[in-house]
Amino acid sequence: MSVKKGLVTCLAIAAVCATFQQTVHADEVSGKQYTSSTVNQLVSSVKSASDETSLSGLVSSPLVVGATSVSGKAVANAKVDVWVSGSLKATVYADATGNWTAQVPALAKDQIVQLRSTLGDWSADSNQYQVVEKEPVVLTPLVVGETKVAGVAAPGSKVDVWVGGSIKATVYADVTGIWTAKIPALEKDQIVQPRASIGSWYADSDRYQVVDKAPKVLTPLVVGETKIAGVAAPGSKVDVWVAGELKATVYADEGGIWVAKVPALEVGNTVQMKASMGIWSADSARYLVASKEPAVISPLVEGETKIGGAAIPSSKVDVWVGGSIKATVYADETGIWNANIPALVTGQQVQIKSSINNMSLDSTQYLVVEKTPYLLVTLKAGGTKVAGVSAPGSQVNVWIDGAIAATVTTDETGIWVAKVPALTEGQVVQPKANIRDAWNAEGASVTVVK
Repeated sequence: MSVKKGLVTCLAIAAVCATFQQTVHADEVSGKQYTSSTVNQLVSSVKSASDETSLSGLVSSPLVVGATSVSGKAVANAKVDVWVSGSLKATVYADATGNWTAQVPALAKDQIVQLRSTLGDWSADSNQYQVVEKEPVVLTPLVVGETKVAGVAAPGSKVDVWVGGSIKATVYADVTGIWTAKIPALEKDQIVQPRASIGSWYADSDRYQVVDKAPKVLTPLVVGETKIAGVAAPGSKVDVWVAGELKATVYADEGGIWVAKVPALEVGNTVQMKASMGIWSADSARYLVASKEPAVISPLVEGETKIGGAAIPSSKVDVWVGGSIKATVYADETGIWNANIPALVTGQQVQIKSSINNMSLDSTQYLVVEKTPYLLVTLKAGGTKVAGVSAPGSQVNVWIDGAIAATVTTDETGIWVAKVPALTEGQVVQPKANIRDAWNAEGASVTVVK
């Protein structure tokens, strides 16, 4: 649709009327004939109104999904054609004050509504309005520290942005429904809710909750688990990466909660989330999949005052030593925990109990041993087994005559047994234990006897 030849601007209308002072206007508008004096009155009203309103018309009712009535303003007594997605759906006439109302088929999301106003041989087209959902929607990340919020509401509607129970900004949606507002820096757990209104009509959005910028996992990341849930920016897309591969894509709800199905997790897998909205994105920490039961990964040896291990990320960890709780800590987002305890004594039992939500898990019972590894058997020529004691869970390298002959791992009581080539008289055997690069200890050297 384009502006027809004729009275295009207010000045043009005035000029034509001045030329034809005594002419009777032959065009009929709303079934009436207009004399020059009547046309002059129309021109006067046009000259005093905004160009947009007078020349093309405006929609003043909410263009939302399901609406069957469209109202607005146009030049007084003008014919108004209402086009919806390129098809003429209604023709009405503005009254003497320029108001008009038309009935149309129920509007659908993303349809385009446009008006054509006609008066005599003049016509003009309005802006193109886009139909949106009835309730306003936020399209930008509602995360801690953010000072801008944007979204979609009924085109032309007033949008009040409520944060924490009070209005922090008032803006207006454009003809496509887009609005943007500046607000004070958002704080965690605040509730954000825009309200759109046009006259007596209004609609409230969902109640959005402000969350941390980086997405987080809320459920236990343990072996065999096939569901992961967490928190991310409300409405954001959440990609779930497991062991470096994208395994699921979901969307956070208005409270920021998301749930994803993934292949069964394996011990040692890394899990990471990426949340995104448009050009904005944020990555979570890298989580480590743990065994269901908590474990100690530090040396449980005589005199030790620090203990560490792995448990379900963010779970509470109680450290029991000799039958009583000696420390309570929390596993971090990767599942690692550390605690200070009274100096351990050889023979004490250590057990870890972790809990999160309604889940509670116990570790195996560990036995505190002497700090220095030692052998349990006499080494005789022809023997093919060497056994001893070292820190529970430690790796033990069995050295024979200066070379590693076997590598084993101790159990929860510190016991280890290694198979070696048949021993010969005079060989020197020495156990050397370590727990990754954090701890190591060497046992005494023992000579093989006849």
